[in-house]
Amino acid sequence: MTKASTMSLKDLVQFGKEEGEFFLRDRRMILTSTEAWGQLCRDLIVALGMERAKRFLMRYGWKFGVSEAQYLNDMFSWDDDLEWILAGSKMHSIAGRVFSTPVRLNINKSEGLFDVEGFWVNSYEALQYLKHFPLYHEPVCYFLVGYASGYCTETLGKKVIFKEVECIGKGDTRCRYVGKTLEKWGKDISEDLIDYEQEKIEDELELAYKRIEKQKEVLNRVTTLSQEMTRIILQGKGLDDMAKILGESLHCGVIIENHHFERMNGFGDISDDSLKRIMEHPYFLKAGHQRDKINKMLAERCTVQLEINEPYELPHIRLVTPIVLRNQMLGFISLLKCEGAFGELEPVLLERSANTCAIQMLNERTVTETEQRLKGELLDELFNPTADNHSVSRRLAYLGYDLSQPHFVFVFQFEIVGNKVLMKDNEISTALSSKIMQLLSDQAEQKGFRLLFSTRLDCIHALIPEALVDKLKLTVREFGETMIGKLDPLDDSVNVVLGISEVCRELSSLSKAFNGAVKATEIAKMKRKNGQVTLSSDIRHLTILLDARRPEELEQYSANLLGSIYEYDQKYGAEFLKTIYYYFENECNLHKTARMLNVSISGMRYRLERIKQLSDIDLSNSISRFEVQLALEIFLVLGKVNV
Repeated sequence: MTKASTMSLKDLVQFGKEEGEFFLRDRRMILTSTEAWGQLCRDLIVALGMERAKRFLMRYGWKFGVSEAQYLNDMFSWDDDLEWILAGSKMHSIAGRVFSTPVRLNINKSEGLFDVEGFWVNSYEALQYLKHFPLYHEPVCYFLVGYASGYCTETLGKKVIFKEVECIGKGDTRCRYVGKTLEKWGKDISEDLIDYEQEKIEDELELAYKRIEKQKEVLNRVTTLSQEMTRIILQGKGLDDMAKILGESLHCGVIIENHHFERMNGFGDISDDSLKRIMEHPYFLKAGHQRDKINKMLAERCTVQLEINEPYELPHIRLVTPIVLRNQMLGFISLLKCEGAFGELEPVLLERSANTCAIQMLNERTVTETEQRLKGELLDELFNPTADNHSVSRRLAYLGYDLSQPHFVFVFQFEIVGNKVLMKDNEISTALSSKIMQLLSDQAEQKGFRLLFSTRLDCIHALIPEALVDKLKLTVREFGETMIGKLDPLDDSVNVVLGISEVCRELSSLSKAFNGAVKATEIAKMKRKNGQVTLSSDIRHLTILLDARRPEELEQYSANLLGSIYEYDQKYGAEFLKTIYYYFENECNLHKTARMLNVSISGMRYRLERIKQLSDIDLSNSISRFEVQLALEIFLVLGKVNV
């Protein structure tokens, strides 16, 4: 009588009398390496695909397990049926496949009971898989699962199915299996695992052949469509033609959207149903599974299928994939069908079309950037006092710009002030520049105007027609504040200020207007949140001083002279700086100033005396008055005095 635990290789193997013969008792065997097995599995997966190769290996393992159970039953007289069942695990170790360690063993053949769990240690199948492929999303020990199922079914006399629930082939720390009878599994086992041992290899080969033929068809259609798309690009046509070619080829609707899900181009009767419109629908906000698909597409940049059902106006199936260029998402392309379903061909063609659209968008962006750079260079020439303005104006007229009308010069200046931003500074500046130009262009196009821009790493210069501001029924300051308010910079990590020139009615004065706007930004940067928009008219004669001094020095000059009074006002809520301002405005007339401030004459005298005590300034002295008036003017520009 034999026990499974005492069985060894010498009990099984014998060599024949003829060279090249090796027997498992009376059945001839061969030895092979795990590397050869690994190469075979790799070729099967490549040829059949993962799912078909999986079923092939499981069926092979099933037949192997059944056959080995029969061999062992013929070879040995077992103590009992349990030893025969356990011999299958022992054969794993003897054959070098894996070391099986059970942790739960609940078997009774007479009662038809089988419920086991354990670990496969050092699985040759998982290790060989990882030599050829990356981690998979499910366990990969298909042969071992099939072998265990076939062996135990044969020995128990009742159908047993094994499942691998953990596997090093999918990133787990170990391989763990569970084996049960069908009744014990109940609904926890899928139908495709119950009957997998009944399929034939010739069926698999037939399916593989059909799959290859299908792939050839897909490849031919993809190649043909790609050639058509390439021809469109070479002929200088646009996204509309691409959408038409794709829609006609696949007999469905097509829509191309920008990265805000807004429709750009389309083809077909349902091409106007943009994702933005769908996502804003109240029903979509409740459809969590649909939102999850879109989030997956955005995160993984993959193709997803959406089922747009009632209560939408146009229920349809939608296949969507992102258009990606240089790791940046430019937009989305969708296929839409009101009836039927998408097959294997459509996702492949859609993704190939997305790549072609990305190339077309790159071409369009390059043309736009080149044109914008040319316009920017011409605008910079206008700001140069030595430039030939009439020559530059003539060249800009060829591009459709009329500079004979009055314009403002806008100078946007921005600097990175936070440390929480993950993007590099130049990436933030580029994104912010694009946002500013887009905001200004949108406002202008709505009113029928085109704008000129020139850009630097940390600033944008723009020429804004006075007629545009008038049509918007805003003052130029209100228009600037509206633009700044729409920027919403990244978590306060970017400080944006705007300097605006006085209206410029002659080309010859553009250079002076530009300098005035630049100086206004210097003051605006000092004011920060208290005044991100500054007009050159606000700083008036201080522009002369700004030519010779830095703004910080001007502020320090005022603080040295009036700092003590400013601090006293802040601490006690006094209005001594305001008193000085109106005292000068009323030509140092005590009675007029008292009436304007609604204080008594004695109150005014007290204030003037207190100002002298705090600052040691004698306002009766003309030189002192000039210095104080200049310092007060600087405080007014910086927003430290409100009158």
